[in-house]
Amino acid sequence: MIHLYLGGARSGKSTLAEERACLWSGQVIYVATARSHPSMAERIEQHRSRRPSNWQCIEEPLALAELIARADAGQLLLIDCLTLWLTNQMMAGLDLSQARDQLVTALDSTSAEVVLVSTEVGQGLIPDDPMSRDFVAAAGELHQAIARVAQTVTFSQAGHPIVLKETRR
Repeated sequence: MIHLYLGGARSGKSTLAEERACLWSGQVIYVATARSHPSMAERIEQHRSRRPSNWQCIEEPLALAELIARADAGQLLLIDCLTLWLTNQMMAGLDLSQARDQLVTALDSTSAEVVLVSTEVGQGLIPDDPMSRDFVAAAGELHQAIARVAQTVTFSQAGHPIVLKETRR
């Protein structure tokens, strides 16, 4: 099953996704998409300290589709966060539509359980600069595409889940 957790910055979406992953009886693989940077160090450590010690951690800033394609049925991939992955794609000069389509195809065909976390960036003002507008548009398109293949979509507001979609595969 595919589970998508959306929400604003510091909305509690990662905690909700981690709680879902804790219910999994098989192997949990935490997939970190953030590139290590001094500005992220505190946040990365905060996430690391919350995770159970038996979870494996993989840092994968770009090749999520390939990682998902290799996952096994007994595994749960907790991917945090898609907007950082999208930023990495953009900064690498990659084709965002192609990357999105490859990711969605991998999600749609995987036998693994996948929990995705992403920041909703499209609820504020329209950005003034072209790069930011392109990012907001790409993030919105990514969220819509993943929501179409996901069995559950949950929005987090102030740490509380708001279920937007819940279907069974």
